[in-house]
Amino acid sequence: MVLERMCTRVSAGLRRLADTRAEQIAFTRLFRNPQVTVPEIVRTAAARTGEAAAGRHVLIIEDSSEINYEAKASRKRGLGHVGNGKDVGLFVHPALAVDAADGSVLGLAAATIWRRRGQKAHDYQALPIEAKESYKWIATAKAARQALTDTPLATVIGDREADIYEVLARLPDERTHVLIRAVRDRALGEQGGRLFGEIAKTPEAGRTAFELQARPGRPARKVQLAVRFAAVALRQPRLGADCRDPREITLNMVEVREIDPPSPKEAVIWRLLTTHAVKTLADACRMVDLYRLRWTVEQLFRTVKSQAIDLEESLLADGEALERLAATALIVATRVMQLVHGRDAAGQAFKAARLFSPAEITVLEALIARLEGKTQKQNNPHPQHTLAWAAWCIARLGGWNGYAKERPPGPVTFSNGLKRFHAIAEGFALANPN
Repeated sequence: MVLERMCTRVSAGLRRLADTRAEQIAFTRLFRNPQVTVPEIVRTAAARTGEAAAGRHVLIIEDSSEINYEAKASRKRGLGHVGNGKDVGLFVHPALAVDAADGSVLGLAAATIWRRRGQKAHDYQALPIEAKESYKWIATAKAARQALTDTPLATVIGDREADIYEVLARLPDERTHVLIRAVRDRALGEQGGRLFGEIAKTPEAGRTAFELQARPGRPARKVQLAVRFAAVALRQPRLGADCRDPREITLNMVEVREIDPPSPKEAVIWRLLTTHAVKTLADACRMVDLYRLRWTVEQLFRTVKSQAIDLEESLLADGEALERLAATALIVATRVMQLVHGRDAAGQAFKAARLFSPAEITVLEALIARLEGKTQKQNNPHPQHTLAWAAWCIARLGGWNGYAKERPPGPVTFSNGLKRFHAIAEGFALANPN
């Protein structure tokens, strides 16, 4: 019931979720219950994701984010410290399953949630990967892979934090590829030299262009990039070398470097390491396109935090309860993202029943009839009862004007639309009890 309420009200605030004092107490007890575990919450969601992912090439997109509770530190207990080493909070590291063909969000495949306690050991670098926080990249990807039992091919995607030798060496198998953005200028194998210098010597294979997403302090812009690619043999780092890993691994590297950037500091330079075959310019550009879908997990974090679910405003006090709430919030945010990425052609491949009940679909039908205008441009352009058809309605309720020329609706618009929709659906149910 609490998951359903969080989905309908797009909130993590128990006071907003509960209709009565008794419900608020019941929800609080649920999250405090030690028999309700984070792994079980995540596994339940991942099982549903596995069904949606069957038969597809799936991107397992990983990333980490901190949930900062410093503003309510006096009311919290049992938390660790976040990235600055001072504020209290916890960390979430989800693995989001995304269709490689169309970018649609299939669901949450796995997640690691933890509280950081204490300082790093003085010999931290020499410890095996299993004793380090960075093991999350391997453990979460493997858990996702286990959940996606009927997925014939998966590609694990990570940003520069995932540039870890053990990740590159241990995750790939006959059904799993990796696509990791390199940050370390690694030593190469027998030929010698360094990774970045080797790719710089490679002739330009061609050029590509795309729209770079806006970030705080950086507006969106169209970028033109030179593309290079080469096979590289990475030598195992000497510090912390594990005898279980090969002394050398062969991967393909793709580099894209922006031409005429606004300034040297703003230049886009991506160096991507992958186990996928890269033999042509088209192969290289395909790897860049797949990596660009990593933006989806950053949108997920926006949805979890202040712009929608507002997880950091929770009044729960206990650290373990907040971990359980965070796991549930990731599931809710994933459903919002399914609407965001199901708003166009990708959503036409799924039924609205994937996210909405039969009673809610009846409400959608009534609302769409009222929201549509007198011209073709003002009508819902998607096949009836598809996810895209439903997403059009939710976006309109969230403030989007419905015109294709306008900026596509994002997580905030869909979150606002869902809140309004479910309030309407609740009223509809009260007026039609039978």
